[in-house]
Amino acid sequence: MERVKKTLHYLSNLEWTEKKQNRCIFCEPGELKNPLFENEDIIAVDNLRKAGLGHWLIIPKVGSTRHIRDCEALTEEDIPLLKALDTVKDQLLRKHFPNIQRSAVLAGFHRGRRHFHGPIMFPDIVSIHHLHLHIIIEPFKTLALFKYPSWFRFMWISDQAIMEQVKGRKRIESEPESRPSEPGCSADEAGA
Repeated sequence: MERVKKTLHYLSNLEWTEKKQNRCIFCEPGELKNPLFENEDIIAVDNLRKAGLGHWLIIPKVGSTRHIRDCEALTEEDIPLLKALDTVKDQLLRKHFPNIQRSAVLAGFHRGRRHFHGPIMFPDIVSIHHLHLHIIIEPFKTLALFKYPSWFRFMWISDQAIMEQVKGRKRIESEPESRPSEPGCSADEAGA
């Protein structure tokens, strides 16, 4: 029952305006402890707030790519990055859960703030404004239904669906990119 209350609290407190964050724990060296995987471009860590038997965040490092706020900012130029995140996902699954059925793995992104119709916006679901892929093994039922809902695409999009969605999407040059040294990337909570 406590989990249901927490989930309902989360849903009732969605941000209907764009969050402004001043600091990014994903951009700061040393903030991410005990990486499960790390190379020059990507780091993977356990999520602090587990949503299943296993729950990892796979995060592109700034420096190897531009700072990307969330999956809404991805373009077709980022397809190699998405493929690299997917490769790390596969490596982690083979290493930590070699016998897991793919149907027991939920992989995707929370949706950022974006236009619904005219001036009406979808809420900002992202808690840390730095692109990160969630990998959830055997998700807890309540969280799979409400916080990571594959059935509700205004809140969640799978890694495979975003790959298809960004094909043909171009970056708009007139929009400023959020940089880690500027306001716009931070964490109000470390559990993404």
